[in-house]
Amino acid sequence: MIKRDNDTEEADDEYISTQERNKLLWSLRSDFAWTGKKIPESVEIDGREYKLRDMVRELSEKESLDTDKTAEIRALIPKLNEKSKVDEELIETEELTKAEAEALYEEATGLMRASMELKDKLEGKGGEKSVDEFKRMLNNQKIVDEKYFQNLIKSLK
Repeated sequence: MIKRDNDTEEADDEYISTQERNKLLWSLRSDFAWTGKKIPESVEIDGREYKLRDMVRELSEKESLDTDKTAEIRALIPKLNEKSKVDEELIETEELTKAEAEALYEEATGLMRASMELKDKLEGKGGEKSVDEFKRMLNNQKIVDEKYFQNLIKSLK
């Protein structure tokens, strides 16, 4: 069936079912729910607006941060996690339309991603160095696998 604009609007006005709610919550609570999600452009926390995408990008570009900026980011990470938990609680407890629930889900996963990115950047993870490290690990694993299969073939002969 082809959806028309009216059908889409009506679907957005429908409230989510218990099954849909549980599916969103299960996905949100999975270990890597934030993987592949977009970091929100900005977020308001405690009356202050944070430009998250710019912050992550700038952090990636800089080799070192001043102590004030580092302290600000370290203080922001728990706030992002807390806001994500608030979104999760809203999904769990409030009567929401599908559109509202999806928006909360996207915001929560985006905040989780921003939190992880900022944390990783502060710890020196991420960027080109981690890509090189990942490639090195893959190559080492390929060598280990190759040796294993060669020994397996020898033992089968």
